[in-house]
Amino acid sequence: MDKPETPNTPKSQETFFEFPCQFPIKIMANPGKEVTQFVLDALEKHIIDSENIEFKTRESKTGKYISITAIFTATNKAQLDALYTEISSHPEVHMVL
Repeated sequence: MDKPETPNTPKSQETFFEFPCQFPIKIMANPGKEVTQFVLDALEKHIIDSENIEFKTRESKTGKYISITAIFTATNKAQLDALYTEISSHPEVHMVL
């Protein structure tokens, strides 16, 4: 017989983060100004305190990919879900971590 879920069981937890918290997001994409601007626009759309986003880009050794790292104050899980969904929707984005 299965145990009933309690608020402390991992299955019932929505996230392991305590909000608000500093949150790093990393994006791997094809290089280009358009994808970088798309990511910046998405961050500004979903983050209230967007002027405090730490934003870095780095090209791979071969120049085939770009990594974008943004560190910001996340306020809740819904915000992170919306941000991941929007950024992942871009055709030039390969991965969002």
